[in-house]
Amino acid sequence: MQQTESLDELVRQAQRGDAQAFASLVDRFERSALATAYGVLGDASMSADVVQDACLRAWQRLHELRRPSQFAGWLLRMVRNLAIDAVRRRASIRVVEASEDVRDPRADPLENVANDETRRRVETALAQLDELSRSAVVLRYYEGMSSREIGAVLSLSPSAVDMRLSRARSRLHELLGAMSDVPMSGTGAVGEQRPVN
Repeated sequence: MQQTESLDELVRQAQRGDAQAFASLVDRFERSALATAYGVLGDASMSADVVQDACLRAWQRLHELRRPSQFAGWLLRMVRNLAIDAVRRRASIRVVEASEDVRDPRADPLENVANDETRRRVETALAQLDELSRSAVVLRYYEGMSSREIGAVLSLSPSAVDMRLSRARSRLHELLGAMSDVPMSGTGAVGEQRPVN
């Protein structure tokens, strides 16, 4: 299958039962789907399970999608809804599970410790945001989505997304500053990155 095929054409092929076309669609949007689920769940393993469930459901319900160009938003809303359902099902919410690290044995151990600490601080701070703000932050800073794209996923206007992001950045600065006596500059903290919409 050619990489140059348009999104609309891939969706139409998948709607006709072409599993390879659907696999190409999943490949295109898997990172965004994982980021969407993680924004709700704060757990990498559960996020992967939710994305897998959403992809299966999307394959089964693809015939319901009327406008192929809206596939991404349709899939990401499905992921978000399933993630919210997963949160409701869990009796106790775990804050954030540390992601497994594959380390280069030649790397400086002190650098690994610093990176682990920075990641832990950011994950802990993200977990303290409300679900919509956390999702907006993850989609913006980890996936590079625009306010309009985030709004389509979260059912918010672009200006509401911008307001949430602004408040979330301020809150993250507070939280990250309170977690350490070390200044935040140079840590790669989420709040320091500001992509253009």
